[in-house]
Amino acid sequence: MTDLLTTLDPSARGGDPDAPGARALLAQVMSEPAPVRRRRLLRPALVAVAAGLVVTLTPPQIVTSYANAAVEIHLEGRQYVARILDPFADHERFTEAFRAVGLDVRIRPLPVSPLSAGRSLGMMIGGTFDRPGEIGGEFAYDGVVLSADPEPKGCEPARPGCSLIVRVPEGFPGSVHIRLGRPARPGEDYADFDRALAPGGPLHGVRLRHGAPVKDVRAEAERRGLRVTYQRIEIAADGGLSFADVTPGDRWTVWNAWQVREGVVRLLVTERRLGENPFYNGSAPPPDLEG
Repeated sequence: MTDLLTTLDPSARGGDPDAPGARALLAQVMSEPAPVRRRRLLRPALVAVAAGLVVTLTPPQIVTSYANAAVEIHLEGRQYVARILDPFADHERFTEAFRAVGLDVRIRPLPVSPLSAGRSLGMMIGGTFDRPGEIGGEFAYDGVVLSADPEPKGCEPARPGCSLIVRVPEGFPGSVHIRLGRPARPGEDYADFDRALAPGGPLHGVRLRHGAPVKDVRAEAERRGLRVTYQRIEIAADGGLSFADVTPGDRWTVWNAWQVREGVVRLLVTERRLGENPFYNGSAPPPDLEG
């Protein structure tokens, strides 16, 4: 079109619309499409701003209670208090409940004798904390105790009205792993194996602090209707103990006893008599070894 325009002389008089140049220009103009106007779509975010829309984010609500068939949890003051309802429940039910209130607490039920049913067999606390402490011998975070104990205090968890209560500070950032004793089913091995000599244990009253002949201890166990198994004590150079199945002679020495399952005990023995009981070597000895 530019070439055509340059052939026209605006100063020429009496411009003839039928002249060849004029006709060519008209044909070119009519053949070109009209320019298309693009529509611009505003993004939703821009529309919201244009409309003066203000979005307010609300903080998540604190869950103050949760319950399922295994446990019920309530926020009391600055700590969550969990009451164990079913020690036989799958451990995932406990995890689910504590997760619902924002805590990483895992309870793993383990089979135990009636001596330890409903009791904590130990607690492991993980994480890095800037406000740890101790109150009355219990771990505390930000001045609030973390514990797992029977309540009322001193009660027997297997009896009606006595429950294991787990207390965890609100907002505790670490992890808690609790081993919970539950009544063993028939044939299950006990996790609380070291309670054989404790009050109420199958060999309570048998004294092994200074060792005793296999013959004598076996006779007492059989008198109580117990089946006896044996393991040899092997002592490492650093004092660590390991154990291996063995059939001992009558004159071997028994240094400790464990409860295996209902009606079965294990005697821990050495062939030669030792100068001291290896369970009293400065490390934590089994409880109630005196009987």
